[in-house]
Amino acid sequence: MSPSSPAEAPRAWNVIEPLEKSPGSWQMALDEALLDDACARADFVPTLRLYVFTPGCLSLGRTQSYESVDAAAAKEQGLELVRRVTGGSGVLHHGELTYSFIARVGAPFTDSIEQNYTLLSEAIAAGLASRFAVRADLEPARPERNLASGACFLTPALKELKVNGRKLVGSAQRRQRGAFMQHGALPLVTDYALHARLFGLEPERLRGAMMDLKEAAGREVSHAEAAEALKQGFTESLGASWTSISIAPYVRARAEALVAERYGREDWTHDAV
Repeated sequence: MSPSSPAEAPRAWNVIEPLEKSPGSWQMALDEALLDDACARADFVPTLRLYVFTPGCLSLGRTQSYESVDAAAAKEQGLELVRRVTGGSGVLHHGELTYSFIARVGAPFTDSIEQNYTLLSEAIAAGLASRFAVRADLEPARPERNLASGACFLTPALKELKVNGRKLVGSAQRRQRGAFMQHGALPLVTDYALHARLFGLEPERLRGAMMDLKEAAGREVSHAEAAEALKQGFTESLGASWTSISIAPYVRARAEALVAERYGREDWTHDAV
């Protein structure tokens, strides 16, 4: 029986609301703080968070070279830089919606990165199909990454979403101590010239490799509408029944500490871990 079978009881999961618009250092610290909470609490409820980087931000994968992006150009454009706790390549958070999902290992999730990726990608795809009639497919293979470029959206990873062969959602996952956190970016509208400049690419090459939701849906989509689509997809595909919550004070305090210790520090952003 599939995780979304109507015969199964709804899964009571949490969604953090309202949609948060904050700097990259805070967004990355909060994702890690929620993962720490999931690791520490056996009763942690699977939690979805939807957010926007404000101001725009260029995020680097945990082990990605700082020199693989044009940091000076990013700063010229008023973009912040931050290093994620997850792996993968660089993502321009500008005109996009970011999601994070945090859970402990337990049905329907396992300790398999691939299986969890599959479940979450299927949920996102379901929401995009229902709300925007966008048919997104999961990448079936593990392609070789182009190490000459630091751009996440140049190549779809295994089980990431693509439309007509072009990447639509870029995600990364971290597992630790019986829990996992996956976060990812859904571009709503893309400035291809800026995106390409930051990663040293020709705009047309990037345009051929990725797609934003405006193009896929054939119309502009707001952050709020895209967020509702993702929530709907989790309900349809995984049987989620949402309880709206705010960030617990102790989680917020942990995130504030992580900003001071890590994400707000230039040495963390500059040096690959």
